[in-house]
Formats: sequence, C-alpha cells, structure tokens
Amino acid sequence: MKWFQYLIIVISILHQQCYADDGTTIQIGFLFDTTQFNWVEDIFYFVLSLINNKTDGWHDDIFANETITLVGDIVNSGCDESVALNAYWKGLRKNNTPPHAIVGARCSGASSIVARIAGLERIPQVSPTSTSAKLSGTGEYRYFSRTVAPDDGSGQVGAMVAMLRSLGWNRVSILTTDTAYSKDFANEFRRLWLVREEGDKGNIWKGEVSYTNTILLNAQNMVDEDSIYQALLGVPTDAPTINSRVILLLTHGQHAFPILEAAAKMRFQPDTIWVGIDFLVGQDPITADWIPPVPGYIGLAPYINENDDYQDFIFRLEQYQLQNEMEVWESIKDWQLGHIVDSVVSLAKALSLVEDRRDGDAVISELRNLTFGGVTGQVSFTPVGDRHNPRFSILNLQKDKNMDLKWTNVASTGIEAGDIIYGQNEICFAGTGCVIDFKSQVPSDKYPVPPAITSYRTELWTIIILPIVAILLIVVAYRYWRTKQKKKALQSSISIIQQKLKIDDQLDNLNDQIEDAKKKKEGLIRERLRLQEKPITWTDTDKTLVEVMPRDSEYWEILDKLRQDMPDVFISKVWRVQNLSLWTYYSFHKDRFLSMSIAANERSVWHGTSNLDPEVICNDKQDGFMMQFSQSGFWGRGLYFADKSSYSRMYAYKPPVARKSFKGLSTAEEERPRAEKEDEREMFLAKLLVGSEIYMNRKESPRREAECKRLTVPPTNPETNLKYNTVSGESSGSKIWIVYENGRAYPE
Repeated sequence: MKWFQYLIIVISILHQQCYADDGTTIQIGFLFDTTQFNWVEDIFYFVLSLINNKTDGWHDDIFANETITLVGDIVNSGCDESVALNAYWKGLRKNNTPPHAIVGARCSGASSIVARIAGLERIPQVSPTSTSAKLSGTGEYRYFSRTVAPDDGSGQVGAMVAMLRSLGWNRVSILTTDTAYSKDFANEFRRLWLVREEGDKGNIWKGEVSYTNTILLNAQNMVDEDSIYQALLGVPTDAPTINSRVILLLTHGQHAFPILEAAAKMRFQPDTIWVGIDFLVGQDPITADWIPPVPGYIGLAPYINENDDYQDFIFRLEQYQLQNEMEVWESIKDWQLGHIVDSVVSLAKALSLVEDRRDGDAVISELRNLTFGGVTGQVSFTPVGDRHNPRFSILNLQKDKNMDLKWTNVASTGIEAGDIIYGQNEICFAGTGCVIDFKSQVPSDKYPVPPAITSYRTELWTIIILPIVAILLIVVAYRYWRTKQKKKALQSSISIIQQKLKIDDQLDNLNDQIEDAKKKKEGLIRERLRLQEKPITWTDTDKTLVEVMPRDSEYWEILDKLRQDMPDVFISKVWRVQNLSLWTYYSFHKDRFLSMSIAANERSVWHGTSNLDPEVICNDKQDGFMMQFSQSGFWGRGLYFADKSSYSRMYAYKPPVARKSFKGLSTAEEERPRAEKEDEREMFLAKLLVGSEIYMNRKESPRREAECKRLTVPPTNPETNLKYNTVSGESSGSKIWIVYENGRAYPE
C-alpha cells in the first residue's frame, strides 16, 4: 500500500470481543435522524411488537416455529458521518457486541460510513431512505441493501425521464444547487435524457436541455438570494424557440421552497411547470401565502401503495395509537414510514431463514432472494441490494376544497418510458388549470412561436433609390479603406522605432538584469523547496491536531494498514498532527541525507509511547520523538519503530477514562475524545528516515545479543567508514528499526 506524506494519526483502538448470543433474542439496531423525525421510535417498536406476535396474522411466518424475540435499539445518527459512526460504536454495540442487523441510516453519507464499518463485522444493513448510486455494489457495500431505489437510471432518475416522456415532453430546463447530491442527480439525468431514439413507427424522440444553472449556497447552507435571482433571470423566457416551460428543480427540500418562493415573488413565468424530486415532492412548504392558487408543482416520490397490505398496516397502526392515546393517523404522513416498516420486515424474514444468525453472508443471500407484499408494494431486491422493479408516485401540489395545500397522488411510473399508470385524480398545471385526461390535455413543454412579419408589396421608389444608395455606400467605404491603410502604415513605422528604442534600453541594462534574475531565481528555488516539503493536505488552521473524518480516504487506508495484522481492532479516532516546527526539523534531516548522497529510505511505521502521554510528542516544538524519554531495549537505548501495528500495540498508551483537554497546542483549546472503554489504546503512525541501515540479529549468538544491548549509536560501515544511520532487527514477528538521535521521525 502506498502511504502519502499526509497520513498522520493518533489512534484509539477498540477491541472486538466474542459474540454472546443466548439464542432467544435477536438484536436489530435502528439508526435514523430522530431529532427531525420524532415519530420513528414509536413506529420501530410498534413493528417489532407486530412481528413478535405470532398469532395476529401479520407476517406470522417470521420465526414461526421458534421462541425468538426481536429486540431493538434506536440511536440518533442524524445525517452526519461522524455522528453516525459514533452512534454505531457507542449506541448499537452492547458489551462490544454488534447487533444482528441494522436498519438505517436516513442519509446516504451516514449509511455509507456505517455500511463500511459494519461490513467489516459482516452485519447486514437495510436502509429505508438512502438513495446514493454509490451505495450500489458488491464490494465494500456488499452487506448493504435498501428498500428504495438508487438515484440513477435504475431508480428515481430513470423514473423522472420516464414520467417526462410519458407526458409528451422532451425539452426541459434544469436548476441545481451547489451540492454533490444535486450535481450527481443532474449529471445522471443528462446522461439518460440527451439521447435520440427512434420508435417502432419511425417517430423520433430526442431529449433537449434548453437552460441549466447552479444556485449557490451561503455560509448557513441555505440558498443565496442573489444567486436565485441570477439563475431565474438567465432563463431565456424571451426566446420561445429554445425556451421550455418545464423546469426541473433538482435540490434538497430546504433549498427548493426558497427558490419557488423567490420565483413567485418576482412574478417569474407564471405558467412554469415546476418538476421536483422526493426532497421536494410530498414535503410541506415552510410558508404558503406566496404559493399561487394553482401552483403547478409536480414530481416524484417513492411509491405510495394503497393495496391490502398498506390498508392492513394502517388499520393496525390506528388501533395501536388509539390504545396508547396517541395521535391517530388516517394515512401514512411521510413516505419514509412505509420503507422503515418494510426494512425491518425484510431483515426479520431473512434472519428467520438462516440457522446461524451471525452469518452475515447467509443472511444477505436470503435477503436478496426475498419477495413479499409490503407496505410500499411488492418488495424484492436486485443482486446488489437495490429495490427491484421500483415504482414512483407522481404527486401534484393542489388546493383542496378547504383551500389547504395538499400533495395529491395522480399517477405512478416505473423506470421505462410508457410505464405510467394514471389515477382517478385530476392534475393541475399553472396557467392552464386542472385536467383529467393526461394524454390529450397536458400542456406543451414549449411556448408558441409568434409568426414572422412578412410584406409582399414592393414600392416603385425602392427600385430607384436603392441602387443610388448602394453606389454611395461603395464610394464611402473605399475612401474609408484608403484612409485606414495609410494610418496603419504610419502606426507600423512608429511601432518599429519604439521597439528599436526599447531594445537599446534593454541592452544597456542587460548585465544588471542578469544579476537580478540570478538572485530572484535562487530565492524562488528556496521558496519552492520550502513549499514542497510541507504536506499538501495540511489544512489552513492554527490547530495542531486535525481530525481525519471517516469520509476521507486516509481514514480507511489507515484502518486497512492497522488491520493487516490486527484484524480484530477498529479505529475510534484519527488525527493529523500539523506541527510545523517538528516538520521543519524532520525536513532538515531529510535534506541532510540528500546532501550526503544518502537515500532517505522513508517509511511509514508504528510507535507506541508506553506510559508517556502522546500529548508530549504532539505538543513539542523541537524534537518530537526524544531520546531522553527512551528506554534500553534489545538494541540498546534508542527510539524503536515497528513495521507491524501488533508490535506497537504492546507499547500503546492507555488513556485514562476521564480525559483532559490538550493545553497549549494552539491558540484554540483542543480536546482528545474521552476513553469510554478500558481496552482503548493510542499510538502513532509515523514517518521515519531510515537512511543506511544494518540488520543485527540479536539471536545469532550470546555475544551478538550482548553487543546489541550495549548499543548507544549504530555501528560503523566498513565500506564508508561512516556510522550507519539506523539499526534494524526482528522482534515478536515484526521488523524493528532503532534510531539513536532526535528529529529522524515525524508523528504523522
């Protein structure tokens, strides 16, 4: 594995203990954004109670002949990778034992982090709401599945294209926000939309994008008002031959409604057909006073099922809410609810079909082969864990009889053009009103082009005057051309004279300029070398410790390196040490090697500090790893570094449970995380300048062993008559490097 100079860490290690299953309970962990969705806890435990009841007629095939009880824990994972990772480690693991399966998380970023960590323990995971296309696959996400479809051609993007084509539209405009989700969705849409297809009857369909713009976000992660107006003013409303009245708003919900509000207040094209995705469609507007009487907002949401399975669950939910004196829901108020239910049921069914409930591969195999009628419709999975044959509901924002805004289910669509099923409700468009006949009354996506104004009468006077005017224009043009040529020749002569004078001046000062250039060149070379020596991923901060987040590739590269010979450990925290003083001293030694024609032989190595708090090394401004703190070992008194993490694990620092913050690391106070478990340890991944080394086998003979123990400096190389830079050897199955001077290692 290639290790770059910016991988720097202080590591806390959590050791996995043996599973302790009693055989009568199965633990399902639930990770979700409980702060924003306070109803999910009741739904989760209600579903578990239904499954545990083997006589109520609701999925009684699950653990039908076994005395098994499903138990669960719900932990808030928000939509943040760090929060989700912490929720998994400290919320779902009981006595260091992971749950049998996981439902969640809500957002794709959080699900991605949990899937990669839980996958190391082969824990099956089903998300009800994470739609990122990057989660599809059999590699690092092979234990991840979802009851929703991904945001690509096999999911919502494909359904968006199918819906637009089914409505007879082929020209759209696209507005996005400056977010990865929005941009990825738009790029995938363009890939599927900008194609040319010939139908069975010879008719040709070709997708067009008449306009596209990205709306910027401000420091508060909300849409910037000026950027909204600039984007809307750029729409070619005065060019009907290229404009489209259909605008795709591919944004998150909290960004979509401010854009719509700004469009309404500036009286932007009142007959615009705004088309949204599931982050917009089905969500209540923040305010409603600005919304037109006929908004014309339409779009997609995960399929709203209304068959017998749905009605049966709603009935059971109403009875449960009545018995517990809760608010009674007459229907599912959020599409996520149905997918949460089906996620729990699918995992329970898969677990009930295997003998060893800790065999994640067997559970995943059964899960991918499931087919059952769920609250969200027919539930089954593709070989990579995505929702098979997904459908999406087409919703239309309308005002009901009480003039209240309501998202109305008007149709459903699959991911293929023409796969649309119309409902009984009418669909309303801004500017044209509501229609019931989707096939013939849907408005065009194009604006009418006004006829060109043409005159067929030619007056007699034009026949006489036009030739005269033409002759006069030719004469004037010729005289203008002659004048311009003379002026150009004069300017050329003046330019040549000026260039000669300039060259004469440059020749007079050439020697001085050459000397100045040499000095400037030397300065630039020194500055360039200084900048190149600084790790390129250091962030612009005064902090000495900068946390490496789970979203960063370095985090997973470090975990892979750590687990090469310790497969039962996990990372709790990773920090980058940005100590410029230590880095400068380390770079000095590297340059010294180069000036002596000694290969640096730089390596990434492990180091445990035993009883010395890593704070001392991180906070030092001169040496970092210091000989005065070293102890005598098999190769004398020196600084020991290991190739294998398992060796340094024996010397790793054990942090106290009650932690105190770092002092003096920077202008701001920084904190290391509290050690919540007794088996947490901290150690360094460091850079080491090995230089020339000599391998000394201390087990070669008793004399050799005694010689090694007496070392205070490396032996002399007889070929160069210079001392070796480093001594190496073998201990506890790992190669060891020992240096006997400060500054040769940097705590990454």
